[in-house]
Amino acid sequence: MNSAVDPTFNISSSVSAKPDAVQAPTKIKVEKLDFYYGQNHALKNINFEIPEKRVTAMIGPSGCGKSTLLRVFNRMYDLYPGQRAEGGVMFDGVNIVGKELDPTVVRTRIGMVFQKPTPFPMSIYDNIAFGVRLHENLNKSKMDERVESCL
Repeated sequence: MNSAVDPTFNISSSVSAKPDAVQAPTKIKVEKLDFYYGQNHALKNINFEIPEKRVTAMIGPSGCGKSTLLRVFNRMYDLYPGQRAEGGVMFDGVNIVGKELDPTVVRTRIGMVFQKPTPFPMSIYDNIAFGVRLHENLNKSKMDERVESCL
């Protein structure tokens, strides 16, 4: 995080709701989250909640950790050696950064849409076939046909 940004900033306390608004249940709760790119401690002690069925924006200067935090939600760091998250990101009460949870399960519940294409670090074929393999058991020739039809 950028040192000019207070990482302990409590988002909930700075947002005032309408007096008659009903408090939405928490969908994602970030607790004492730290993230590392190798030895670089990029996110430090991040704590906040995201309510269910509400629009939530993450705003800050370039390099302050917004994209890194979003990638933690999708467990994208598992694809790159040396990157790791510590602490908790509770999604519907389940810690999605826990090592015991398969990242593929997380990615079926939390999707990512990027401004620019961001393929997984594998071949174009494997990127296209990735989702199909999760939900269908196709033989090689059928998978080849499916991938070819997407190109």
